[in-house]
Amino acid sequence: MQKIKSLVDARKEFSTQIKCEEHLIRIRWPDGVVCPRCGTKHPTYLQSRHKWQCKTCRYQFSVTSGTIFHKTHIDLPRWMLAVWLMCHSPKGISSKQLQREIGVTYKTAWYITKRIRRAMRHNVFEDLLCGIIEVDDAVVRASGDGTPSGNVKFEGKNVLGVAERGGLLRMFTLEDLKAKSIKRVIAQNLGEVQEIYSDAASRLFFLAEFGLHQSVAHAYDEYVLGDAHVNTIENAWSLFKRGLIGIYHHVSTKCLQEYLDEFAFRYSHRREKAKMMDLVLASCLAR
Repeated sequence: MQKIKSLVDARKEFSTQIKCEEHLIRIRWPDGVVCPRCGTKHPTYLQSRHKWQCKTCRYQFSVTSGTIFHKTHIDLPRWMLAVWLMCHSPKGISSKQLQREIGVTYKTAWYITKRIRRAMRHNVFEDLLCGIIEVDDAVVRASGDGTPSGNVKFEGKNVLGVAERGGLLRMFTLEDLKAKSIKRVIAQNLGEVQEIYSDAASRLFFLAEFGLHQSVAHAYDEYVLGDAHVNTIENAWSLFKRGLIGIYHHVSTKCLQEYLDEFAFRYSHRREKAKMMDLVLASCLAR
């Protein structure tokens, strides 16, 4: 897809239901329409019903069949604008702001953001983190009960960030920050590691098992030792926390991982914004 540089361009590109469907067809079936039930190619198009019918199993389907867009009362132009806004807002966009931008109720905006956020989960990435890796943990202030109003009790939630320098980012919630818990997550996400950097916390000394490990002692005002630093992942944490405070104000502990996935996806593809929206749409169509 040609890069859409502004919300005005996005509104023009996805101005009608037909334009949106044509765009989804190109993403879902780049080699031609295929029956989602049995896999038969070249089904018959039913012009009057605006659907296809499989020649083998007789199944009738549209481009949105079996996806998060199927049988919703929200038209596709609004869905497309919502996806574009969530992809191109570096600190995220709240449901209240989306409500104003696309002209829906707050409940509908919350429904949309929830499903798009799930399409940004880590499983949209196929590759493990390789090369130079930075690891850092943090504590995020989240609300324990998920109540959007009234008396909200806040608590600190342990989170772990693993960044491929110049590449992908993964962020996880953890029950604790013990070496055993961190090691389990690290082992599932690392591939061929060239070097791995962290701060000087003793619980991270096991990282030497995955590659050449160097640490910087922040307690002694060490922040950069040659190529050894964790500025990449700390920059990601800073941006995430600013978004949490300034955009969402607070997030419940049960939903925190979804917000981490959204931010990690957007941060990982920050240099390829032209295809970021299509990656999310492909994930939406696959769910």
